[in-house]
Amino acid sequence: MKLTMFAVFLLTIVALAEQIAVDPGHVPEKDPDWLLYDDGTAAWLTWGGMYRGVWFNIQDFNPSAAGTMIYQSEFWFYHHSSYPWDTSDFYAEVWNGDSAGPTSLLDQTLAAAVHYAPVYVTYEPPLVCEAEFWVLVNTEMSAGGWPSVLGDGTPGTHSFFTDDFIVWEPWGAMGDYFVRVYVEPILDLDNTTWGELKTIF
Repeated sequence: MKLTMFAVFLLTIVALAEQIAVDPGHVPEKDPDWLLYDDGTAAWLTWGGMYRGVWFNIQDFNPSAAGTMIYQSEFWFYHHSSYPWDTSDFYAEVWNGDSAGPTSLLDQTLAAAVHYAPVYVTYEPPLVCEAEFWVLVNTEMSAGGWPSVLGDGTPGTHSFFTDDFIVWEPWGAMGDYFVRVYVEPILDLDNTTWGELKTIF
């Protein structure tokens, strides 16, 4: 009886924090041209924060890159029967900005979430981003933060949420959101390269 009450208490606390544990399994792996911070194993869903996003730093993946071109973004959602969505529509947004938060909007695309399957947004032409940028799920069309984003269970440092777009709170104690981008790095030209280009021209 005590164990059951404790379990109910824990579930209540987690639900009040606008996230619940799930165990749908492993999300398919991506090739190296996809940037991601999640570990591939889904563990949580969350509807906390009107805006939920992943801050990317291209130099975490390619230290010689000065920026990046984004061709696609990928989002994973989870529709739990006990926490129904009031809408599946959301805005997929890409912003330049460092770890303090997004600063300049590069793209906003209306998309529709689906349950436990990838949602892709394609950019034509590709978006040219700085070395640090954000990819967001903007849920302002919902009354309660829906659709709910899927996340992993490994403490992370790159997923954040906010209601006011000013103070970005880390979701890191829970993990990282399943938000990924397909990119081509823009390499930083060193002095040797510049010298070779001058010689050619």
